[in-house]
Amino acid sequence: MEDNEDSDKKETGPTGLDWEAQIITSHSPGDKSGTQSGEENLPMENNKSNKSASPDKIVTDVSNSKLDNNWIAEPSSECGKKDMESGGPIAPFTIQPRFANFLETTGIKVLVRNISMEDVVQKIHEGSALWKVRGINKWFQRHYKVDIDNMSLVGESKKWWSPGMSSSSDGSENAVPLVDIAEVREGWKTDIFNKVSSHSDKIKEKGAATDEPLLEENKCFSVIHGPGGRETLDLVASSEEERDAWVTGLSHLIQSVKSLYEEKQYDVWLREQFNEADKDNNGSLNFDECCTLLKQLNIKMDKSNAKKLFNQANTNKQKRDGDQVLEVGEFVAFYHALLKMPEVERVYKENASEKTQLMSAAQLCTFLQKYQGLTDMDEAKAGDIILKYEASNLKDQGYMTQDGFYHMLQSDMFNVYNFDHESHIHQDMTQPLSHYYISSSHNTYLTGHQLAGESSVEGYVSALKRGCRLLELDLWDGDDGEPIIYHGHTLTTKITLADVLKDGIKPYAFEASPYPVILSIENHLSLEQQRVMVKLMQDILGDMLATDPVPDDIAAVPSPESLKNKVIVRGKKPKGTEIEDDDEDDDDDQDKIDYIDSDDGAAQSKRKPHKPLATELTQVINVCEGKKFISFQDAFETYKCVNTPSIGETKAYGLFENSPDDFVKFTERHVTKIYPHGTRADSSNLKPYPFWSVGCQIVALNMQTEDKGNFYNDALFRSNGNCGYVLKPDILLKKEPYSPSELSNRYSKTVRVTILSGQHLPNSAKKGDIVDPYVQVKVRGHPLDKQKQRTKVVKNNGFNPVWNETLELNIKVPQVSLIYFSLRDDSSYARDPVLGLSGIPFNSLSTGYRYVRFRDLAGKNLAPSALFVHVSISDN
Repeated sequence: MEDNEDSDKKETGPTGLDWEAQIITSHSPGDKSGTQSGEENLPMENNKSNKSASPDKIVTDVSNSKLDNNWIAEPSSECGKKDMESGGPIAPFTIQPRFANFLETTGIKVLVRNISMEDVVQKIHEGSALWKVRGINKWFQRHYKVDIDNMSLVGESKKWWSPGMSSSSDGSENAVPLVDIAEVREGWKTDIFNKVSSHSDKIKEKGAATDEPLLEENKCFSVIHGPGGRETLDLVASSEEERDAWVTGLSHLIQSVKSLYEEKQYDVWLREQFNEADKDNNGSLNFDECCTLLKQLNIKMDKSNAKKLFNQANTNKQKRDGDQVLEVGEFVAFYHALLKMPEVERVYKENASEKTQLMSAAQLCTFLQKYQGLTDMDEAKAGDIILKYEASNLKDQGYMTQDGFYHMLQSDMFNVYNFDHESHIHQDMTQPLSHYYISSSHNTYLTGHQLAGESSVEGYVSALKRGCRLLELDLWDGDDGEPIIYHGHTLTTKITLADVLKDGIKPYAFEASPYPVILSIENHLSLEQQRVMVKLMQDILGDMLATDPVPDDIAAVPSPESLKNKVIVRGKKPKGTEIEDDDEDDDDDQDKIDYIDSDDGAAQSKRKPHKPLATELTQVINVCEGKKFISFQDAFETYKCVNTPSIGETKAYGLFENSPDDFVKFTERHVTKIYPHGTRADSSNLKPYPFWSVGCQIVALNMQTEDKGNFYNDALFRSNGNCGYVLKPDILLKKEPYSPSELSNRYSKTVRVTILSGQHLPNSAKKGDIVDPYVQVKVRGHPLDKQKQRTKVVKNNGFNPVWNETLELNIKVPQVSLIYFSLRDDSSYARDPVLGLSGIPFNSLSTGYRYVRFRDLAGKNLAPSALFVHVSISDN
């Protein structure tokens, strides 16, 4: 940091010029005249589309006070590159609007990054007639195309046209945003195609006449979309070539759009705001549309101030229907005139040069070491960061502007959730399976209600793609001699084991993670169909299936590393070579099945009937052998390391409250599964963190449900590259002394979170008005650490509220704690609406100046909504 100069001494900038001079020259193409006043409206240079403009101002003054931070400075290309501290002459700086590349965030040229794709993309942009398949005898011919402007796959018919999300009877798939498409699959690889293809095969065999086209797999494809990738749009093309064009072109565009969202998320968001405000789609906004936009941006402003900003941004003085309008480039200026981040500005000014208002590599290095905890930072690395985040040509001379500093702090590198933990598998993966938390799904096949919901292969695909490593298969005898999966004796639909293995598990098991997938089977099969199950697993999964028997003297279960790319079957098996009954009476009320009475449809509880266990099960069950849990004392005496119990929610809570030390001791060696109470017919979830705090590896959740249980689960498993395995802390592995029932201050920490400011906070769906936001910071983990702190309410500002409040959390067992931020809207409702959530395991909490990124309960990223915070951690 440089010493302060006397206040009456003139400051000189890097050019050696007097920074008090106000020399601003404006020009437009073909106009070589200039003006010495910066107060006049500046002509705008047309962009490629000739519909919008970008300012081009040449100035010698880059002081923040004069440029309002809505512009970034670039030395002109013709200027000499001299060291800024040398005082030598440098040509004037070119000032560009912040996020000027906003104008280049859509369009075929941006989305099509491969010349060979242009014809294919043009073809699907024009569209073609496809059959939409919704079930047996439910075929609809529709014209589909890709709407490049709205980045959507759109359905069209004579009855309707849906440029946006449709609420027509034909369903919401009429317009599917490309960014919401999870994948495009060839052939018959969805539940609908599996059913319809079976029906079609029967028609072929009978030679029966039909108005529907015969289903040929080489003409079929499916668009997987929606929350969690659980919705399908199943389509049939007229030829294999047409199908291939759609699959190839769509896949390319989806990848491009998602890359665009990642690279230019902020720019894309800006474009969406403009499009939302532009109700009549003419590429400009009148004043009324801008006022609507202000409300969408959570900004409360009286009309006189809004009109003033509108007039300042309206440099072209364009009119539409007699009204002044803003074009796209003017909208960018209008937007950034609103965007002020005073807390970021304060931090920047405290660490930049007072003379130049610029930050050198040395100053950035000091900031990163002192405030961000990056002790290994040096000037060379700081220089690389400047090159990465500074947009102006000042980066070539080793300087960062406030705008570059803002972008740096906005990057993943400075998320409050440790980015290295989130993006990489960084933990030791060579310890026994029992040393890890395992991301686990309950009744994976269900997409909704436990008693009357749909069973679907998509449940397995969705779970695997989000990093889940334990899947449940509820197996029953099928009518055709092959096992089926459904929630037995209920109204849930049925799917075949073969389809789940072939279309779900085999192709997707290791897409998100290379570490082992565990198939937890609930076996209601007859002997004959148990043998069929084993054969199907062996035939379909092949070498993926873990089949090596475990030695009798095994001392610890294998590690995730040693079981990479393997599928483990978890279940009970006969102890010898003879057929044996599964005759262990379950005394846990949780180990019951919900049945639907055939007479009145009422739910009833019955115990599972005993089933004989086929000897063939020993061929596929090895390192995770199911065993009834009676008590900890019994388990300590009789369990082998490979024995794994399933404990229902109610019994597990009792053990957690009464015997937490034994729970920790037991789970150190044995993989333990906790599953939800049978009365959770609505597929709600238990809270997983109490069981994690005593070392339970498997807390099975209904992953189709958007609730706090899955929010906590996602927060934890992001902490090791989302690979589905997270190493338990040393206190749960006997590596450090710990007793959950007798806490000391040995591990206590104090976390201080200063909530500085927010930006672009979401609207409240319930309230429908500009939000009055406040922030809660909570701790979940050990029961004695449960706590909550909150800020004051900021009235009528969801755009850039400022709190500058410090919240203090004292945590006794930080190793098992989750810190989570809850952004809420103060309202007259009984419960204030939740606008966004962010959960971080304590060990992944980053210190220093950080951004908190929000998600909703569905896991959807709510960017660019964020909090700017400062975090510090100290010993108690």
